[in-house]
Amino acid sequence: MLTICLWILCLSSEAAKGPVLLNVDVPAGKWKGVRLRNLPKGAVVAVQVESSDAILVALMDSKSFQRFSKTSRPLFLGQVEKRLSFTVSIPKAGDHFLVFDNRTGAQSRAVTVTIRAARGSADQMEAANKIFKEFERQLHQIFVFDPMPIGIKQCGTPKTFIDAQGVVLCGEYIYHLYDTLEDREKTKEALTFSLFHEVGRVLLSKWDHPSANKGKKVDQFATVLLVMLNQKESLRNTAEFFVKNPSVSATLQRLFEDNRHPLSAERAQDILDWLKDMKLVRQWQKILVPHMQTPLLEKLKLHPTPWTDISLVEEELAKRSKTSL
Repeated sequence: MLTICLWILCLSSEAAKGPVLLNVDVPAGKWKGVRLRNLPKGAVVAVQVESSDAILVALMDSKSFQRFSKTSRPLFLGQVEKRLSFTVSIPKAGDHFLVFDNRTGAQSRAVTVTIRAARGSADQMEAANKIFKEFERQLHQIFVFDPMPIGIKQCGTPKTFIDAQGVVLCGEYIYHLYDTLEDREKTKEALTFSLFHEVGRVLLSKWDHPSANKGKKVDQFATVLLVMLNQKESLRNTAEFFVKNPSVSATLQRLFEDNRHPLSAERAQDILDWLKDMKLVRQWQKILVPHMQTPLLEKLKLHPTPWTDISLVEEELAKRSKTSL
């Protein structure tokens, strides 16, 4: 009765190269460069750097590398204290270089770098946004809400979502999540909850509901939406995973500096508890029914689900019938 195509974008092992792990020792007063060969235009390079102490790191094309320390213009330049992660979309095909600059350091630096490169062409992003457009269309068939940005883009840094007024997923979130979980299905399930957390947050905000600013209530609302959309088992799987693997959750939260995505072990346990509450979805119908599309309400009246509150549905349809007269 209530369905939506959950075409969540995730990387396959064929879509990404790596991870490549390198150990580099950089003497005091020196710098070292690591060549990344033949990167295609539009490739997304995700880099994680760990250093024994402070060091500068830069990613640049071969032309900038040739004039390094003079007039080079790196695609990325950052200071590593202990750990730094960044993502860069390659604007032009060719060799590129990771440079570790310890020229101001009084002691050598032991650097460990993890590199993953994934195809990220404009065609792929266009196709991905078409999928999100279809997702938005199906969402509009269920609920009444004002238009909002829904899509995906490269954000240039490890972020999850970038538009507080909509649901715009950062491609980097997919790459780093897949890199950490190393499992296509786990990545899809984790992304599904993240997506519906954002959908729930924005819908509650558009409906002027006070729960929009309460993280735990948004988690609960996302749980309710996924149960209504027959995604209970997928949600249970991802919640159980993060409960059993709190270190994975902690690693991802440090990387993204985001306390909403992905799930923490504590929030995942809340979800498992809510999934046992048979009355929870029905309790949320007081909020949801007034914002459901009329054709859906009419179907629910004829073919109620276990969570359908018939009295609320009939009351809302009667109200709309009077308004249309």
